[in-house]
Amino acid sequence: MQVLGFELIDLTGVKGVLLDIDNTLYPYQPSHQLAQAVAAKALQEHLGVDGIAFESAYRVARTRVHHDLEGQAASHSRLLYGQKLVEGLLGRTDFEASLLFEQVYWDTFLKTISLLPEAKVFLEQCREANINVCLLTDLTAAIQHQKAIVLGLADYVRFMVSSEEAGVEKPVAAMFNLGMEKLGLSPDDCIMVGDSLEKDIRGAEALGIRAYQISILV
Repeated sequence: MQVLGFELIDLTGVKGVLLDIDNTLYPYQPSHQLAQAVAAKALQEHLGVDGIAFESAYRVARTRVHHDLEGQAASHSRLLYGQKLVEGLLGRTDFEASLLFEQVYWDTFLKTISLLPEAKVFLEQCREANINVCLLTDLTAAIQHQKAIVLGLADYVRFMVSSEEAGVEKPVAAMFNLGMEKLGLSPDDCIMVGDSLEKDIRGAEALGIRAYQISILV
């Protein structure tokens, strides 16, 4: 695995950092793929359906949730994915099955993530320089709080802004503005660090915030 971008970050004159979590502080795809496979198997066994029927129902459910809740944190909800796919398979809501999919997915996911060494070095540099860090992350608040705990971010991070809290997702300005408000800083005082060119980098730069893109090559 190769991680690019942290070595280019210049903290000179920086008073605050807006920092993405997913695929910035840890590699997202390996954990997601494993969690998806384990959760899919658990739900298939629970419902007694084969993989082909499951995958078809899952694609429809995920697309439906994304379409209906576009730009909202809930558009990433594994509980809603599970609920919709079970409804597609059974023609009704099955509470236990919906929760099973979500719980197995996130239990598996959280067991596999760890903070990148490069990210830890960067966070330690921020701490040594008394630079406050605000996590700026799409997705629902509860799971992002859990990720922050598992990744050991409590000693490095002062604030978090989730898209559930902000009511919008990056690159909408409100996300960045809420982060700066919590830090008590202006765009000139902050930098943004994240993996997404569209959401993190262009979203920040549209507000005059200097931004650095992180690339994780697995």
